[in-house]
Amino acid sequence: MTGWEFVTDLVILLSSASLLAVIAERIGLSAIIGAIVAGMLVGPGVLGWVRNDHLEVQYVAEFGVALLLFTIGLEITRDRLRAFGLPGAGAGILQVSLTTILAAVVAMLIGWDGAGAIAIGAMVALSSTAAVARSLTDGGHLESAHGRMAIAMLLVQDLAIVPLVVLLAVLGGPVEVEQVAAELGSAGVRMVAAVLIIGLISVLLLPRLLQSSRVSGNRELPVVLAVVTGILAAWLSHEMGLSAALGAFVAGLALANSPFARQIRVDVTGLKAIFLTIFFASIGSLADLAWMLDGNRLFVILLLAGLVISGKTLLAAVSVRLIGIAPATGLAAGICVAQIGEFSFVLGGVARAEGLLGDHTLNLFIGTSVVTLLFVPLMVNVASRIAGQARSSRSPVAASGDAPRVVVIGIGPSATQSIELVSASGHALSVIDLNDRAVMRMRQEGVVGLVGDARREEMLLAAGVALAPMVVVTLPDPVATAAVVERVRVLAPETRIVARCSYNRAESLLRRAGVDDLILEEDAVGDMLAQAVADGLLPLADATEQSADSSA
Repeated sequence: MTGWEFVTDLVILLSSASLLAVIAERIGLSAIIGAIVAGMLVGPGVLGWVRNDHLEVQYVAEFGVALLLFTIGLEITRDRLRAFGLPGAGAGILQVSLTTILAAVVAMLIGWDGAGAIAIGAMVALSSTAAVARSLTDGGHLESAHGRMAIAMLLVQDLAIVPLVVLLAVLGGPVEVEQVAAELGSAGVRMVAAVLIIGLISVLLLPRLLQSSRVSGNRELPVVLAVVTGILAAWLSHEMGLSAALGAFVAGLALANSPFARQIRVDVTGLKAIFLTIFFASIGSLADLAWMLDGNRLFVILLLAGLVISGKTLLAAVSVRLIGIAPATGLAAGICVAQIGEFSFVLGGVARAEGLLGDHTLNLFIGTSVVTLLFVPLMVNVASRIAGQARSSRSPVAASGDAPRVVVIGIGPSATQSIELVSASGHALSVIDLNDRAVMRMRQEGVVGLVGDARREEMLLAAGVALAPMVVVTLPDPVATAAVVERVRVLAPETRIVARCSYNRAESLLRRAGVDDLILEEDAVGDMLAQAVADGLLPLADATEQSADSSA
């Protein structure tokens, strides 16, 4: 495959997926569905514009998943990791084990032999990290209890790929016990080494670069360094025989407590969206639509998809419940992971190479997997409703969200008195600024501080703009202020917005943007100058009168 053929495939996948994603959203569906359907249409089963054996496209798609996991890692601080790390790991291990065993038993009852049934069970056990994480993020449920539990189980599944590949290799032929133990031990050592190397670089080296005076003075350079770290982590993990997405997640996890974490996540959003669109389209291109529609195969695929979704939901919910998590959270998390994921195709390739499964079975499995992936957005929405209803029934207060905060954007000298006044009044406060040192000082005082560009919607939402009783914008640039105000007004139409205006000629711009109270600096300076002149002229007049009296 030449370089331009590779570019052609990317253009076809991206353009068709973008078009159908827009159409899907216009009719109330998820963009993920549009991208997958686009891949099915341009794939070998229908139009044949893209072949499903183009490995270069799959590598690009894998890079998109790595970027997604990198941004998710940036959201999980050490406190959140401690809260859900061990319980999530336990639930993930139970889910993979129970699903593999039960799916293998069902496969044997249907007619597959023991080795092939175990291969099918292992493939069914894995879910789609990319689809679930994307849907949770789009719906704003990534930080929910069921969302974090689902992500924890998905990460355990990513870790399980290595031992499952070894298991299928063992089933494929005579292998000595010592060889199996050596392969598993080697995989474990590689995993530990990769995590340690990535963690040490991200914790010890990168923060010093980010916080150095030279780097802190450049807004783009910290983001570039962080993204490069994520890419290097993904590459290192892949080179050591592990999941590239797992390495990127570890890098993001190590950077989660950095003041730049939020801005990094915001800045890679556009790049991540492009690669993920290619990913979902490439998944769709794996399905041979013409083969699926032949005879009664579509009915069989839909039946299998229904069995997979219901069975994985039940088993994942039981796994979460067994570690002591509330039933509603377990059910919601189980619904989220109730599909067959992209890494199952890796196991399918190994199973075919080892002679465990034939082409017919793999085509049936791929069709079933793609159908389950089409339902991911719907299932995540259903899961979120179930979790929301459970929270509402337990405590109306808990369901109402975080406490309202006054949001101050820009924490320079002009904001000092406003921040002190808000703090003295007892209101909760959050601040946004590009200066990481200023933000760190605010954090030390107990204020929620975010480093980043307040013109980004995600940054404003993270600061609590949606519930804020007031937003104070102290930026000196009126154009930037107008962009921030417009975004705030969309997110919180009733919030009171106070802003500074450096030049009177920008007053109409800011009024149109939606500012309620505008402080005109030129008028304020004029009033202060006039007062200073008045204070100076009065003594001068008195001195003149005294001089006249002396002359007389």
